[in-house]
This record gives sequence, structure tokens and C-alpha cells, in this order.
Amino acid sequence: MSVYPRTNYVHDRRMSEKTPIQFKLMIPADLKIRVEEMAFLNRRSLSQEIVAALEEQYPAPNTSDATGIEARVLLWLARRIRKSAPKPGSLRDRQAAAYEVLAGRSIAQNPDDGGDA
Repeated sequence: MSVYPRTNYVHDRRMSEKTPIQFKLMIPADLKIRVEEMAFLNRRSLSQEIVAALEEQYPAPNTSDATGIEARVLLWLARRIRKSAPKPGSLRDRQAAAYEVLAGRSIAQNPDDGGDA
């Protein structure tokens, strides 16, 4: 059995947002060594260290942080799309991700937008 059909089978299932997805990552050797050292110091696997670093760098937008109308509308649209559980990588999935990124940027640019309207 080739890898391609199995990959399609895995991606056709309905997956939650927290389901780990495996993919290849090409990084320079010296960076890999530094990440491995940090993983050892933090008592984590290499994968856990990479995920922790990415989550710290790219936090998920929090609805409670959204005070501006733009951010709230964008997050509402993203939630509405995600309720239909689009396939990962589909147009709808990418649309929801784009709305979340835009909302995150709006929140970061206007943390105190005066949502007491």
C-alpha cells in the first residue's frame, strides 16, 4: 500500500482542531541542535518543544480579548465556518483560518478598543 492513499484516508476523517497532524519540516541543522537542547532542558520531546514555541509565538485569538467590532465579527464568522467541520486545507478551512488571523491582528493592534458600547 502506498503512502498517498493512507494519507487521503486520514485527512478525510473529521478531525478536531487539537488532533495532531504529521508533516515534514526542514530546518537548518544548527537550529535543530538548539531546539533539541532546549527540549532537553525543558524535559520535553523535540515535537513538544516545537509546538510550545509555535504556540507562544502564534497564540490563538481569544474571544474574550475581542473588544472591537471587527474582531468580534471575524471570530463569529470563523466559529460559524468551523461548526460545519470543513476538511483540513479546504477553501472553507482556509477562510476560517484567515478570519482568525485577521481577528488576532485586530486584537493585537487595538487591545483597548473600547468595547463598552
